[in-house]
Amino acid sequence: MKRGHFFGVALLGAFAAWSGGCASGQMSRIDRNRDIYETWPLEIRQAVLDGKVEPGMNTDMVRVAWGEPSEIAMSPAGDEIWVFKRGGSDGSVYYPGGVASSGGMGGVIGGGVGGIGVGGTGSGIGISTGRGGTSIGATGGIGIGGGIGGTGIGGIGGTGMGGMGGPMITPPTPPDVREVVFRGGKVVRADPPFTNN
Repeated sequence: MKRGHFFGVALLGAFAAWSGGCASGQMSRIDRNRDIYETWPLEIRQAVLDGKVEPGMNTDMVRVAWGEPSEIAMSPAGDEIWVFKRGGSDGSVYYPGGVASSGGMGGVIGGGVGGIGVGGTGSGIGISTGRGGTSIGATGGIGIGGGIGGTGIGGIGGTGMGGMGGPMITPPTPPDVREVVFRGGKVVRADPPFTNN
């Protein structure tokens, strides 16, 4: 008896891990729409559970299967096209070099990626090593900062700036795009499902 009970608990735990892990988004959409989901034919419910959109499905079925579309367009023939986008990035540009220090601190905040050094007050010296260079600053002295691709020299009297170097560029990446075409409120064509719903 205990063995059968243990097996049932283990099976229930495995299902909970499955439904809470890779299929959590899919299951939450199904749970939110359980009242209509339970009225659909078994093959439609299975397709929605698998994250598939198939011909003959209506808009509610597609929403539960894939969520809300990113955009909706109309074709010249009058078909409604739902576009779904996942992932992608606009890219970025940033300068990893130093930044000007506050005059009261004396020295330099600079260095680049990997650390920030603040020039010392009194007779102290602040040093920071970052990717591509080192930043050194002292009160009343000259601050020198290195950044990726260049070197900057700080001013006398406790204000300086590390080298700006060249920009770090992350190129844009396109999103994963899927389309579903409706005619008369029913799917007539759909792209393959996303790998992760």
